[in-house]
Amino acid sequence: MYDFSLLSGETRRTLIIALVLFLFAFISFCVVAIYTLVKTNVTSKKHKGKLKLVCDVAYFHERGKRDNQEDSLYISPMDKLYESGLVAACSDGMGGLLNGEVVSKFVTDSLSENFPYKFDAQKENSKIITGISDKIYEQYHLSAGATLVMVHIFDDYMNFYSLGDSNIILIRNNKATLLNHKQNYVTLMIRKLADGGLDTSDAYKDNRAKGLIDFVGNLNCNVLKTNHPIRLIENDIIIVCSDGVTDSMPLNRIVSHIHFDQNATGIARTIKYGVRARKNPRQDNYSAVVIKMRRSIF
Repeated sequence: MYDFSLLSGETRRTLIIALVLFLFAFISFCVVAIYTLVKTNVTSKKHKGKLKLVCDVAYFHERGKRDNQEDSLYISPMDKLYESGLVAACSDGMGGLLNGEVVSKFVTDSLSENFPYKFDAQKENSKIITGISDKIYEQYHLSAGATLVMVHIFDDYMNFYSLGDSNIILIRNNKATLLNHKQNYVTLMIRKLADGGLDTSDAYKDNRAKGLIDFVGNLNCNVLKTNHPIRLIENDIIIVCSDGVTDSMPLNRIVSHIHFDQNATGIARTIKYGVRARKNPRQDNYSAVVIKMRRSIF
């Protein structure tokens, strides 16, 4: 114990003043901290519904058992996000045809050259994609082709465009939905069998099941597109990927593997390693753009 009575009067006064100043500074700090916390919380709640969603974006681009990487990705410039939105696309060169990697790269390069796109001009954007397809047809005459899946996100809404059998997946509230139907024979046969009241499982037994009925490289291709934009909400996850991903990781497996507190980079890493862990001896190339929607006060 210290005997402060031994200190001189001047020293005791100095200590008392220092203690008072410290207490004043500490109380002031606490008041400012509490005010800032309360103000930030109130502001966040007040404006939460008015804040624009922010796109957190990541990707992976992996070669499977094929000799060449025939997948190609495109992500529009992030510095144009607020004025032109985000465009993300995946093109998969068709196996068994010529120059798959060249064609898929041509598709994504052409998408890049045509950026920016008007968000509410789905028909115009579809014509741009049809024009790209016609150019491929003029050069290869159906001896080469590629698939295409593309999303355009602006503010809280998304449009998509699709050709072939690649995937656009929306994960919301722990449920995954494939937004685009595959333009292959199995889809066509399922419709015909269902219309006739027959067992649709027979469609999968047909040798032509996975054959595409439309793709980039077909003349006057039929681009699947949204007629009305899809409203996005916070924590939505959008996956734009080649079928090499879903062949090894079906939608339910993707959902079971990811954690919803992960950012886009973490989700992309989880899916990539999930496909790799399957060790599919016939693994196709697997590539994807992963987008997670989040809100920010900044």
